[in-house]
Amino acid sequence: MSESEILLSICVPTYNRQFLLERNISFHLKSFRELGISFEIVVVDDCSTDNTAEYMKSLAHVPEISAFRRASNSGFVSNYAFAMRRAKGRYAVFLGDDDLLIPEKVVEYLRLMEADPDLGMIQAPWLLVDARPGRGDMGPFYRIPGPTRFARGDFRGLLDFILAWHVFPEFLIVRRDVLDKTISGGTPFIFWAYLYTTRALDKAGVMFVPEPFARVTAVSDDPRMQQGNNECMFQWDTYRGGLEYLASQSWKGQQPTPLDYQNTTEKIMDFMYKRQSVALRLHIQTKNWVEAYILYHRMAAYKEITLPGTSVDMLRKLAGVAMAASEATSFNALPAIVDPALTADLINLLPAKVQERLTRNVPMGAEDGGRAWLKLDPRFGEPMRPQDAAFNVSSYVDQFI
Repeated sequence: MSESEILLSICVPTYNRQFLLERNISFHLKSFRELGISFEIVVVDDCSTDNTAEYMKSLAHVPEISAFRRASNSGFVSNYAFAMRRAKGRYAVFLGDDDLLIPEKVVEYLRLMEADPDLGMIQAPWLLVDARPGRGDMGPFYRIPGPTRFARGDFRGLLDFILAWHVFPEFLIVRRDVLDKTISGGTPFIFWAYLYTTRALDKAGVMFVPEPFARVTAVSDDPRMQQGNNECMFQWDTYRGGLEYLASQSWKGQQPTPLDYQNTTEKIMDFMYKRQSVALRLHIQTKNWVEAYILYHRMAAYKEITLPGTSVDMLRKLAGVAMAASEATSFNALPAIVDPALTADLINLLPAKVQERLTRNVPMGAEDGGRAWLKLDPRFGEPMRPQDAAFNVSSYVDQFI
């Protein structure tokens, strides 16, 4: 199939999830063949160490598959951009390896774009899915009242829309000539989705539609963290960067007043407070006490914060214990020895990966390697050997003021 004949490129970056990638490819091959449109599936393997490479070789005879393997592991944003820039179709869509398109909706939106040559990108919320057995659809990630179109260069309209409806412009169908001038590797300090959408609006019209065209895994039985959760918990500060970047574009050709700046700042702060609240809740749920402690204090600089399910004092103590335990477990390959004064209830509040590296079994006699002693009672583990290390929980708690 020649480039000029391909209508849609489905771009799928992947890493170490062969079993999910197989489902993804099988579903889209079957669905889009039945719909009778010309398409390709661009798969980019980010140096997987499972059987992904072998699986991709088994598809070498499939004409709709374009497969690539990176020279070195690059991370999500780089692999996303690499996959999109390999697209040969007139339009391209990004999709995670554990997600599935809603084919009929994709075709509906392609027709909208074909009928409107000034429209370079369509954005839509995604349908959240709980992929655990017996679960199902959870609803769209965000909601908007109806189709909303922005003319090329209308950055102020887009900013106001995003702030009003708390929109995340992540799932997009983009015309390839716009893609070429929009999507590349990520830049620092800014969330990739806001960057790409702002760039696209500089080149063509952008439309947001209310009905999803993709079903996206929000909760999985895969033990690894979902990319969306990772962004919510650890990359939320880049959301501010994206909004600021878009806001700066909106001042082009204008002379904003101090009140204009103030109003924009307040709206961005309100948006960020909501995102920080989500991140704080997720960190508490996953027992990331140090991250939760720091995030709480960043939020508390602006308003009084209610902590879900805990108190500031308990958060401080847990952050100190977590830091001490983390450093103790990284002392060497041997498990860190836990003071009996540190109760099971307290240890059970630590992340599982830390708990796995702790032991209450005090070794008898000499050992070749030094041991880490996680201490609450200063007398625990004494006398210490020169090759041992003491991690005094009280001193770590005192660091969290």
